[in-house]
Amino acid sequence: MESVEQISPLIAPSATQAIPHVGHSLALEQIMHRFGAMVALQNINLNIKPGEFVSLLGPSGCGKTTLLRIISGFLTPTSGQIRIDGQPVSALPPNQRGVGIVFQNYALFPHMSVWDNIAYGLRAKGTARGRVSNKVGEMLELVQLGHLAKRYPSELSGGQQQRVAIARALAVEPKLMLLDEPFSALDKNLRLDMQIEIRRLLTEQGVTAILVTHDQEEAMSMSDRIAVMSQGEIHQFGSPSQIYDQPSTLFVSTFVGTCNLLPAQVIEQDSASHLIQVLGGGRLLLAKDISLPSDRHILIAVRPENFRVQSEPSSHCIPGTVEICLPLGAVMTYEIRIAPDTKVKVTQPRIPGVAPLALGETIYLELASSRACSLFPANR
Repeated sequence: MESVEQISPLIAPSATQAIPHVGHSLALEQIMHRFGAMVALQNINLNIKPGEFVSLLGPSGCGKTTLLRIISGFLTPTSGQIRIDGQPVSALPPNQRGVGIVFQNYALFPHMSVWDNIAYGLRAKGTARGRVSNKVGEMLELVQLGHLAKRYPSELSGGQQQRVAIARALAVEPKLMLLDEPFSALDKNLRLDMQIEIRRLLTEQGVTAILVTHDQEEAMSMSDRIAVMSQGEIHQFGSPSQIYDQPSTLFVSTFVGTCNLLPAQVIEQDSASHLIQVLGGGRLLLAKDISLPSDRHILIAVRPENFRVQSEPSSHCIPGTVEICLPLGAVMTYEIRIAPDTKVKVTQPRIPGVAPLALGETIYLELASSRACSLFPANR
């Protein structure tokens, strides 16, 4: 899995928070859903602030699309309550919830022009003709597609189709915008452009948005907060930096970014620190405020960039041997063997003129700081 270190939001959360009295809140309270005997969702509780951009992140089959369908009204939960601006909406049909949806395939009407696609929702609501014309013109200007108003979806690029879908959803002034993996069909360069563009549009409009994705980099770069899901439950709901730097479960630690897991045991504790013995050799001294599992046998989760490579041993380090060296742009990635059956990945900044570590070289790994890791029970 690719590392997502040093990824910051494409648009700072403060930009969203700076828009006063815009956007709508969403609360999910004890949502549970069954498909027959199978529990698809359980114990789902989320409070999303007005104007916030939230991602539902998780592997395929974790329940995120089911949750999106429940929010939109296309699926009724087995139990639980949905509130928009504090008002219960669980009994309302989709067309009365004020929700805009952008689907994975955009779902544009192929026989309608760009103009008519954007106007569709307004006409369905019985909006006056003059108002429809003004609003469509406003949306075309917003997504910068006025020159393509008479074209049909088949005559547009993927990015242009996506902007039409966004404009159509925004035209009806939704309380919530739901985005169901809208970037998956785009190539990498266009995907990044569209992520930036859509986040800009939603921020300017002050729209509360929920994105479903299995792409961790997408969620980390676009979101104010992320709900990481697995097997129908939310493991953690927090900012990108909280999710990455302070994972609350072993699943979050390994699913988001790259993570080394080292079997270890606690050999000493005092008022200021934990002394940890790493399986295969080496010791690490960790800050006392790192949450310590009750069992003395633990797993240490360390991001590759949180190791520091030293040429000489110290009192708190892990000895290892360099086995693989890969130059990846601005960083060097190494695979270090620290025990007969244990290897770790280490990334270090690539400095021009400085030779990389040599294959077979013995080095010593230290933590970047006494807080640069997370601890989990070894039996998870």
